[in-house]
Amino acid sequence: MADRTVYFAKITRSGQMGLFERSFADDIVAAIDPHGHATRYHKTWRFSRSSMLENDFVAGKLGFVRTSPAAETTYDEELQDFVTTVGVANEGSFSMFVVDTAHEIMAFEERPPDIGLQAFLGAFRKLLETAEFRASVEPLTDPSDFLEWAHSVERVVRVRAVVHDPNPGWNEDAGALREIVMQSEAEHAEVIAVAPTDGTLDPTAPWIAGALGQIAEHGQGQMTAIGIDQQVRVKWKTGRRLRSATISEEDAGSPEGVWAWLKGRLRDVYGG
Repeated sequence: MADRTVYFAKITRSGQMGLFERSFADDIVAAIDPHGHATRYHKTWRFSRSSMLENDFVAGKLGFVRTSPAAETTYDEELQDFVTTVGVANEGSFSMFVVDTAHEIMAFEERPPDIGLQAFLGAFRKLLETAEFRASVEPLTDPSDFLEWAHSVERVVRVRAVVHDPNPGWNEDAGALREIVMQSEAEHAEVIAVAPTDGTLDPTAPWIAGALGQIAEHGQGQMTAIGIDQQVRVKWKTGRRLRSATISEEDAGSPEGVWAWLKGRLRDVYGG
């Protein structure tokens, strides 16, 4: 078994929460229903029975089984000839995932070639829809990508950040952007910073780091930037690189080992 890539996604419920609605934890556990199924691209996807690792973490498997025609050729001694019989064969694969119900984010593994990033997300969304759990499921971006880009250009001349009033909460470094949203009771805030002529913006400014952290940890909002490198305008935007990790063969020795590893990486996202 080779090393595998792990990605992270934010699960955001749609619509306003009513006074007597269940918690996110109750809703997601109910939605991860092994009795439900969804078909995408001739594959029937299902969840396994979920498990509670501890108070705020739910673990499970998402996979598919596909039936396809199969031909088997044997040699018939009586006929002294090769004989081909046509039947069916079942093939399938599954990926393991863990949901942090307190922060409403998920870590999940790719299982190439059968289950890649988009296949997992598409099936997960479809199964939530089947369970009538209305939510968006979006991969988290890598906040370190911006600083690497900023250091690769001569000047950063424009930064635009859009940050939403988050569900479930604010990143502790959101700072000024949080104040803008909360003081104005806005659904989202849009901030644009423009450098002076022949000058540059400071890519390490606290409000930029706060916006990047908020977007990266909650999957809500976006940031774009423009830089100058050798008199050429260079653009950057969130989502160019996704937050990921690599689980080694040693850590993936058992389902329990994979789930424990995924839980640890989810804690890393929030520094917990």
